[in-house]
Formats: sequence, C-alpha cells, structure tokens
Amino acid sequence: EGTKIILTGVGGQGVVFATRLLARAATVEGKDVLASETHGMSQRGGSVTSHLKLGGSLAPLIRPGTADLLLAFDATEGLRNLTYLAAGGRAYLSDDLPVPDPVRNALLQRGIRLQSVPAATLAAQLGHAAVANVILLAFAAADGALPVRIESLLEALGDLAPRNLDVNRAALETGLQAAKAAQGEEPAPSGAVE
Repeated sequence: EGTKIILTGVGGQGVVFATRLLARAATVEGKDVLASETHGMSQRGGSVTSHLKLGGSLAPLIRPGTADLLLAFDATEGLRNLTYLAAGGRAYLSDDLPVPDPVRNALLQRGIRLQSVPAATLAAQLGHAAVANVILLAFAAADGALPVRIESLLEALGDLAPRNLDVNRAALETGLQAAKAAQGEEPAPSGAVE
C-alpha cells in the first residue's frame, strides 16, 4: 500500500522543495515514488499543497480520509488539510504554539496524532529561516512517521542543494534533536548527523 503524504504550506515556505527532497530520499532507498502536481498558487503567500506517495500506488492524487501523514509548514494550512488524514494518521505542524486541546482531543478520537514543531523558530535560531522545512522533515523522520532515514535526507540534500549542505546538515541535526527532546530522550552530542 505504501505511505501517502500530504505536504502543505504557503508560497515561499519550500513545500515544493520539501516534496522533491522526500521523493529523492525515498529514491535513494529504492522506494517507488509518485508525486502530484502542486495545487494552489505557489507565489509567496498563496496556498500550496503537494501529494506524495512512497511505494504501492498508481494513482497520483490522495483522496480525503486516506493519507498516512500530513506535513504542514504553516499551521493554518495544516488545520485546513487535516481532512486528508486517515484514522490513525499523523500530522506535524510547524507552529510554536501547542495544538489547542479541543482540536487535539477531536483528532485523538479518530486516532490521529498531531504534533506542533517550532521549526520556524529553530530555523531562525540557526540564522536561516529557509530551512524550517528541512527541520520539520527531520523531526518527522526521527519521530518514526516519515519512512525515510535521516542519512537518505542528507544524501538527497547533497544532490538537490549542494551549495547549502552545511546549513541543511545543521537543520537535519536540529530537527533530530527536537524530536528526541519531544520524546523525552537525552539529546545526542552535536554532530550526530554524518
């Protein structure tokens, strides 16, 4: 059946790049990949949504209620696209604020786990706002929801953005450490992403 992933945000947040990055990382691992056209207006500020299937499916679009994973680089777009998630799905929102309890409880009744990740704030702390998308992907991968390894994401970043590899490596490390902190684990020493 594979993994069905919705990526959403607004123009300028790197939704299209994140989709290409995940597709490339999955290809590195030998998985079949099917990505749809991006929907919406990709100019800065417009709504952008991509559909990505890793393995097992011939149809390019993901029907509402069937996605395994939602990666939202904008909290409002993430909440707007929650209808794509199947029961038991997982969602990661780039947002500094915790998910309101009524929203979280309604989703838990459907078996959907929703996690806020302060990806934009973490990216700003790195001095590179544009890597919030990489931080969110690394968080989801380290949390076990994204079926690609951190090493494959790093290799894909080397292929797609070789000039920015150092900052992207730092973004992967930041997302990995944030996931460990959210799980209550002791953060690994810096430099764990090789």
